[in-house]
Amino acid sequence: MNVGHIVAGYDKATERLTIEHDVPLTLFAEVRSLAEVPDTDRQALGSYPLSLSAVRKIASKMPASLNVDAYDWFLEPVRSEL
Repeated sequence: MNVGHIVAGYDKATERLTIEHDVPLTLFAEVRSLAEVPDTDRQALGSYPLSLSAVRKIASKMPASLNVDAYDWFLEPVRSEL
């Protein structure tokens, strides 16, 4: 099993997942740090909320644009079989 990661945007009114963007492997360490993932979760297998300042920093480095203020953002794992 391979683990990738997304920044997931949840609608503030409905709390439904509305948008997601893959986290490039080259940004994972920085995004992991900004999400304040504890050392006990080395692969970031949990769901971690991202502060607005963290999302702004991530947005400036992501290939896709993030509408920072429109959603509640989280770092989340995506598991895939290879």
